[in-house]
Amino acid sequence: MKTLQGHTNWVRSVAWNSDSTMLASGSVDHTVKFWNIHTGQALKTLEGYTNWLHSVAWSPDGTRLASGSEDQMVRIWDTHTGLALKTLQGHTNWVYSVVWSPDGTILASSSADNSIKLWNAQTGKVLRTLQGHSNWVFAVDWSPDGKMLVSSSVDNTVKLWNLQTGQVINTLQGHTNWVWSVAWSPDGSMLASASEDHTVRLWDASTGELLQTFEHNSAVRPLAWSPDGKMIACSGGDSTVKLWDVSTGQLIKTLQEHTNWISSLAWNPDGKIIASASQDATVKLWNGNTGTSLKTLLGHTSWVSAVAYAPNSEGCIIASGGADEMIKLWDTVTGECLRTLRNVRFYEGMNITGVTGITEAQKATLKDLGAVEN
Repeated sequence: MKTLQGHTNWVRSVAWNSDSTMLASGSVDHTVKFWNIHTGQALKTLEGYTNWLHSVAWSPDGTRLASGSEDQMVRIWDTHTGLALKTLQGHTNWVYSVVWSPDGTILASSSADNSIKLWNAQTGKVLRTLQGHSNWVFAVDWSPDGKMLVSSSVDNTVKLWNLQTGQVINTLQGHTNWVWSVAWSPDGSMLASASEDHTVRLWDASTGELLQTFEHNSAVRPLAWSPDGKMIACSGGDSTVKLWDVSTGQLIKTLQEHTNWISSLAWNPDGKIIASASQDATVKLWNGNTGTSLKTLLGHTSWVSAVAYAPNSEGCIIASGGADEMIKLWDTVTGECLRTLRNVRFYEGMNITGVTGITEAQKATLKDLGAVEN
């Protein structure tokens, strides 16, 4: 296992490129980093931000990376050179999410200024500003065919947008508190939304009809569709993952082992395993059919805020990032930590076993700076 130069503060987001050869990470330390997962090297550090990074997203062809930050900017980077291609200015508050259209020509961004902006990814010009929410817009997601956009907001609603006119097609009402996340089903026929009101709601994407309401015991934040669209995994403040049958609305299983908030969920590509990342400093792997706990991945020392499967690893490699400034790559078959991507500390690897003349407090400080004691 290698320890490598990395972030100096909380890692908020991680994202793989399409062929799983590179990983991008965004952090509270105001930087984005590109990693070569074969060598473990930090290839590029992208600087210029003046506030926290909320999201990073690869273009479909892998040549560009978009990022959204609390400095109100959207940036597009060349993933080969690390140069900033475009700085997109126009939002007047934090940028929460950035999402590429399926064909990579348009970038959508959502913001705490209550708007969504559509940007020409080549020129950086604003194509449209979608206005209709009355409060912060947390999440946006493109329909699989790229013809519509959906958004969720602090105003308790989900909205569907016509991209040609910039008008709202439908406002999905029913939530009674903030809507944290929203996602299309794989076939584009349904939408799922997760809310602070302790529910996940399932909607018909064409009519806006409410199809199912899934009840939880606490606020629900992350949700993830199974690859076949038959199940939804949801989690949040009650430290559990719930698996729901989309067609019947029945609760299939409640996965209980975490001891704190669950921050992120991801299905492996074949839909057989779910990974959950938690503020209890663990990542857990679950059998998606039976709900059995398969492995607990230990090694983080603080909140784990993001987890993502490598697309081309046949579901065998995941990345996790958290408040301990580290990104970890895991073998999901063995549970082994393959690499830890983090900042090289001043006394990294120094062996202080048997050293005399220092106090316990001084020894603890040296360990915090990378020293080891056998």
